[in-house]
Amino acid sequence: GREEDLSDFDDDEIDSYIRTEEEAGHREDVWNEMNREYLESQADKQRQAEANAANGIFAPPTKRKRKSTDPQAPAKTAAEATARMLKTKNLSNKVNYSALKNLFGEEMGIEVEGLPAVGDDDE
Repeated sequence: GREEDLSDFDDDEIDSYIRTEEEAGHREDVWNEMNREYLESQADKQRQAEANAANGIFAPPTKRKRKSTDPQAPAKTAAEATARMLKTKNLSNKVNYSALKNLFGEEMGIEVEGLPAVGDDDE
């Protein structure tokens, strides 16, 4: 590709893209005014946390959901991998089970563990 070459631009043009101290200050003032409510709420939270810390009150640590540490053997088939993924991701309302049954159950001749039974009237 073509390398960037700034020699095509003169210094006056480049300077026109760079804000002066006054312009930067004005832009900061505008931003602070537009976000005043957020900044005030953050300052209130900070003051409250400092007051609580001074009184020996600390917020409990947030609990994070742990990922399953159950060691599983790799899936032997694509159907098994799909069934495991559907169980762990809770995607049941977004899955076309008829298509999965057609793909894995009938074409490959295997029963897909974990997939709900699909009636003939779904097609």
